[in-house]
Formats: sequence, C-alpha cells, structure tokens
Amino acid sequence: MKTVSVTPPQIVKDQNISPEEDIKPVDELDNVEISNFNQDGDKNNDMTNPPIEKPVSGVSLVAKGTEDETIFYAVQMPAEFPGGLNGWRNYLERHLNSDLPISNGAPAGRYTVVVSFTVDKSGAISDVVAENDPGYGTKAEAIRVIAKGPNWKPAMQNGSKVIYRHKQSITFLVAEE
Repeated sequence: MKTVSVTPPQIVKDQNISPEEDIKPVDELDNVEISNFNQDGDKNNDMTNPPIEKPVSGVSLVAKGTEDETIFYAVQMPAEFPGGLNGWRNYLERHLNSDLPISNGAPAGRYTVVVSFTVDKSGAISDVVAENDPGYGTKAEAIRVIAKGPNWKPAMQNGSKVIYRHKQSITFLVAEE
C-alpha cells in the first residue's frame, strides 16, 4: 500500500526543508495511507484501518486484585437470591422485623435502607454494609437480615462464577393508624 509522510507544521527557512518534508498537495493524499514515512505501493482500495480503542476515563467495572480475588461491580449475570424475587419477598416476610420502626417511634412513611455486600464464588455473603441510615433501627435490621440469610446464586462473567459486590434495598413501611 502506498504511504505518504505528513510532517507536522514547523516554522523554518525554505532552504532547510528536505523534499520528503515538503507539504504534499491534497490530490496526492487521496486513497493513500497517511504515516510518518514515504513508501511506494498500490493506492488504498477501500481499505479502512481498525478503530482505535480508547479507554473510557473515570469508569471502572472491576476492582483491582489478583485474578482469583477480583471483585466485579458490573457483570453479565448478577448474583441472585435463591428463588428470585419471589424467594426474596418470602424470605423478608418471614425473617424481617417490619414492626421495628414502629416500636422505635417512627412516624408514618417509607424507610428504605440500601445495603451492599459481597457474594463470593460459592454464593456466601460477606462484608455487609448499609449505605444509608433512615433511622429507627432500620439500618441494623437490614444488615442483620442479609448477613444471616442463605447463600445466593453467584454472579457470572464470561461463563465463570465471580466475586460480586451487590446492592440491595430493603423498604420498611409505616402506615398511619
């Protein structure tokens, strides 16, 4: 393929310009590869270069660590409570003390606690942390219910089980009397 060298503009005296560095007319640049050297060859026949992959700045979907200890924050198949949403709802109905905010004097309203935790490759739960605290004992109760719960179905990435950081919200509803 024919390659044409294009020199970045520089301010120099005319006598200091070599023929290779001379500015090429635009019609000479049609259907050739632009590069930092000149090369004879066939003109470009509708060939395109592969796109240049640029990293996305400020976005990390994977935490640093060794391959076996990598914690994923986004995966193809996230971790899931056994039995799916219905299983999760049934588990909360049986194990969550939903009257706790009422007994702690909470006024009528919704109290949502967002809890994040790690699900390992076997589905075991660890590192349970509440990201907010609406008060009236809801934070401690949400942490307790998730930490004491059963193993989850592990997350999957590229067909393999991976360690996954999951977020789950638990809402306490206090109705007016």
